Amino acid sequence: MHRVQKFVEVSSGRIGYARTAAALSEVSNGAQWNPDPSFNVAEAILDDPEFASVLRAVLSDGHVIGASAPKAKRK
Repeated sequence: MHRVQKFVEVSSGRIGYARTAAALSEVSNGAQWNPDPSFNVAEAILDDPEFASVLRAVLSDGHVIGASAPKAKRK
């Protein structure tokens, strides 16, 4: 899959964003990352427009680890 996804590190619960779990594993000494199937990029941006900076970093650097999750969902 070639879209930006949200991942949760198995051992620590840290949040990471990348296109693949392998990208996160490489920079975290082989840690295991599970995708969050409920994550939706469009909803994340609508919920928190500042989240766009996280997406820019992922597209530029390949990954972001420890980014805060978008704020609570809109109602």
